[in-house]
Amino acid sequence: MKSISLTATSPQSPAPSTCNRLPRTVTRWIMLLIPLGLLAMQSARAEQDPFGIPQKIAKPPESQTSKTTGPDAGPDAIEQRLRSKLSEQTSIDVNEVPLKEFLKLLSEKTNAPIVLDTRAIEEIGLSAQHPIRISLQNVSLRTILKLSLRQLDLAYVVKDEVIQITTPERAENQLATKVYTLADPLKGKAAKVIRVVTTTVTPDTWDVIGGPSSITAIDSVLVVSTTEETHEQIDQLLGKIETALQTRNPQ
Repeated sequence: MKSISLTATSPQSPAPSTCNRLPRTVTRWIMLLIPLGLLAMQSARAEQDPFGIPQKIAKPPESQTSKTTGPDAGPDAIEQRLRSKLSEQTSIDVNEVPLKEFLKLLSEKTNAPIVLDTRAIEEIGLSAQHPIRISLQNVSLRTILKLSLRQLDLAYVVKDEVIQITTPERAENQLATKVYTLADPLKGKAAKVIRVVTTTVTPDTWDVIGGPSSITAIDSVLVVSTTEETHEQIDQLLGKIETALQTRNPQ
């Protein structure tokens, strides 16, 4: 009996076809292109922010020019408003109230900063506790200050953006400069106006006779340096002269 030998043969792998090679080629290209794409993205980010952090939109630099604060913010403007406040009307009624408390009450009623020069009044033997008695209705703050301070022989000045209560001697040494624009009836008559002012308003205080006050004309503008009280008298005098001239020569 013949024996038959059976030999198992492994099946041969089919030859790779073109269809099987194509995906591998595409895959290799993809593997090459992905790193290149990542590098390109990183490069673009680096141009925007070298640290890899998204940058915010830069704001334009602020101007270095100092900001203007407007015509009402400086010390001169504040002091001018205080002088206007002196003309505002109010009322007061106090009986034997210490000077310090009286000034505080008046400051609160008028919304005006009023400060007592304690050192100056102590030099003449007065105290902040000295009693004040006064009762006035519907009068200007200027009038209240004058009549109440007259009891103690004191004065006031507008200085350092407050109304300071001090001695007449200190007030005379604290001059304020003010500019007056002459009204139409007085234009061209500055020399005559100066003569009238220096001979009728505190005549012993002007520099022409050795006093501290001065007055100068530039066309129809007067520049006056004198005490607060003298300025008030000049205002009143110029107003009366202008009214008189307008009445005599109506337009």
